[in-house]
Amino acid sequence: MLIVRGAIGGLILFLGRELNFLIAGGFAAMIGLRVVPLLPDTWPAWGNTAFLVGLAVVAIAITLSNERVGYVLSGFLMGGYFLADYFVPDFIAIPIVPFLVGGVVGGILMGFLTEWALMIVSSLIGSIYVMDLFTFRPNVELMITGGLFLAGALTQVLMWRMQKHPTNER
Repeated sequence: MLIVRGAIGGLILFLGRELNFLIAGGFAAMIGLRVVPLLPDTWPAWGNTAFLVGLAVVAIAITLSNERVGYVLSGFLMGGYFLADYFVPDFIAIPIVPFLVGGVVGGILMGFLTEWALMIVSSLIGSIYVMDLFTFRPNVELMITGGLFLAGALTQVLMWRMQKHPTNER
C-alpha cells in the first residue's frame, strides 16, 4: 500500500494540475472514510464501499463538468480536510466548524488563484506522499521534500506554459 501511495504521490507531484478531478475525488473519498463509522450498522457490507465510491464519483463529475466549480470544490475539500485534521488529528468524525472554515478558505483561495493554487497544493501533497516511502533524519527529510516540491511545481508550470504557448512548427 505504501508503494501505491508513493506512486500516486509522484503522479500528483508532477501532473497535479492535469489531474484536478482525481484530487477532488480522492479528497471526497478521504472525507468519506472519516464518516463511514457513523453510517448505520444496518447497511449491507457493500454499503460503505458504495458510499465512498459515490462520494468520489460525484466530486469527479462536478469537477469535470465545470472547471471553475471544480477548482472551488477541490479547494473546499482540501482546506476542510486539512484544517479538521490539524485540530483533531486522526479524527473519526469530522469536526464541523474547522472543516467548514478550512473549506471556505480553501475554496475561496482556489477559486481566485485557480491553476496556480492547484499547482502549489498538488506539488506539496505529492512531495509529502513520495517522502512517506523513505525514512531520513527530520532535517534531511525537510530538504528533500522541499526539493521535490520545487521540482514538481516547476515541472507543472513549464508544462502549463508549453500548453498555453505552443511553438509554431512550419
